[in-house]
Amino acid sequence: MDHVIPARKPGSFFIPVLGDSRKTFNSAILNPQHLYMKSLTCILTLGTYLLLLASCSKDDKDMPSAVVFSAAGNISGKMEEFRTRLGNLNTVPGAGEGRREINWDGVPDSMLNEALPNRFFNTIGNNVPASRQRGLVYEIGELQVGSNFAHINAEAASEFTPFSGSSSFANVNSNDWGIDFEEPGQAVPAAVRAFGAVFADVDTDSSTALEFFDGQRSLGRYFVPRKPAGQSFSFLGVLFPDRIVTHVRVVHQGKLSDGSKDISQGGTQDLVTMDDLIYSEPVRK
Repeated sequence: MDHVIPARKPGSFFIPVLGDSRKTFNSAILNPQHLYMKSLTCILTLGTYLLLLASCSKDDKDMPSAVVFSAAGNISGKMEEFRTRLGNLNTVPGAGEGRREINWDGVPDSMLNEALPNRFFNTIGNNVPASRQRGLVYEIGELQVGSNFAHINAEAASEFTPFSGSSSFANVNSNDWGIDFEEPGQAVPAAVRAFGAVFADVDTDSSTALEFFDGQRSLGRYFVPRKPAGQSFSFLGVLFPDRIVTHVRVVHQGKLSDGSKDISQGGTQDLVTMDDLIYSEPVRK
């Protein structure tokens, strides 16, 4: 079918309009000032769009690159990959590279189910065993080491199983707390390139996360994968090849000290405990 252009009155002209065919406008309405204002509006709109696009591109470019090691259920293979990437295990102060680990079974029986000093794994002193000088300190809350934390929350105790050995740990009265790093055996601020942790009983997506910081700048929040049905453990490790990590924020939904049931038991919060920590050698900033 031929396209028919309608007749127009003298003194009028056609302007193509997107999404329309053609519309007739009186030339007296579209005077030069009107056309100028419409053109200026279009230019400003385009400029704003380009600025937003540039800003998004800049943000993407500025985001640090990260290598994520994540697994749920059978986590041993992914943990070994993470260990291999970080290097040899260090057990005494003075190393400049490699990795550190904490698995909580070295905590003496007299300190089980008790508040653990926040500097327990970087105790300063001349006669302190090297096993307690691993360069990690925590802030906020009460860290305890035990098997199932029934003395804190009998309702949810059946949900928690240690990953390695017979002990795991939990911050029993805080669900938003931080980990800092020091030079092993010294009260000197330090930084790492990578940090990872084993979690027990992560039941829901986005309930548990690690957020990494370089000073005040967040390097990103990474969510711990939920465990498969019938299994217990999840692992999340993140390596920043080109950045340093001075602080790790641990976030999870519930607190054991509330005494409530886990979400898998009909409660409203996803309660979790933690086990092995693996991190690159803390190096003085």
